[in-house]
Amino acid sequence: MRKLYAIVCLALLSNAYKAQESLPYYQQYLLDGEFLFNPAQYGKTDYVQLNANYQQQFSKFNNSPNVQSLGINANIFDRVGAGISVFRDSNGPISAGGITAGASYFIPLSSEGDRKDQFSFGTSVNFYNMNFDYSKINTEEGGDPLLRGEESNIFMVYANFGLAATYRGLFGGVSVNDIALSNDESIVNNYEPSPIKFFLNLGYNWNIADNITLAPSALINLNTNSTRMVDWNLMATFSNDINAFSFGVSYRTVQNRFDNQDLSISPIVKVRFNKFMIGATYNLGLSDIQSYGGNSFMIGLGYNFDNFINVRGFRY
Repeated sequence: MRKLYAIVCLALLSNAYKAQESLPYYQQYLLDGEFLFNPAQYGKTDYVQLNANYQQQFSKFNNSPNVQSLGINANIFDRVGAGISVFRDSNGPISAGGITAGASYFIPLSSEGDRKDQFSFGTSVNFYNMNFDYSKINTEEGGDPLLRGEESNIFMVYANFGLAATYRGLFGGVSVNDIALSNDESIVNNYEPSPIKFFLNLGYNWNIADNITLAPSALINLNTNSTRMVDWNLMATFSNDINAFSFGVSYRTVQNRFDNQDLSISPIVKVRFNKFMIGATYNLGLSDIQSYGGNSFMIGLGYNFDNFINVRGFRY
């Protein structure tokens, strides 16, 4: 029975090894990390935007899965934006990392000069590496031939494309991520690329009173494995000319060809002190695994530097 259990676990890990996704998405996009998943968001403000996130899953597990990301983006010339980010994803014997770089172009949709109404498109390339450490698999029979891995590294190159727009409080975007540029066939040398992901988001900033904004939004994550994940978000923001305080909730569901399930409900808090941002989410799991694995959380930090790259500013 134990050997059968080990075989099942190894099979699951092997499938993850062949088709591990690149940067996993949680609520980074609600903590100023939209550009991590949509290159059209590079340089969407007049600042040089720095963003860092840390996500930990299953808090009751030792060496629980965790993800870290760090990125920077800015308007670098006239209407051109650019960005670069790195991430690390650790999950038991599997560890992965990558670096993404790309550019965007913006078209103003009004002449007000505050960049609230604009359309953009962008592209990026992701250099991704994954490692499988067979020594971290603990079994009753250490010499089991099923655990003698021959290769422990996978290197992939992916392309990403995106569109984004804001107009009179309405905001939305579409991005296509993880288009394999290397090993792009279904199976090459026993490697399978990550499924292509499609992100669609839509929301509205509703000014219900002076300095008070309510922002309902939704983000849909589709992929070529016929899985659909949906986030329903509601954020309220109280602000003045310098500082802002936001709080809200994100509700996540998932559906595939076999079943659908409620995954989590996540309270969110974000505070902006002048140019500094700090935010956090706590993911209250709604699936059975949370009863023994625990919940997860994310912390986000950000800072908006004055644009020292393009001192002339955005061209209207």
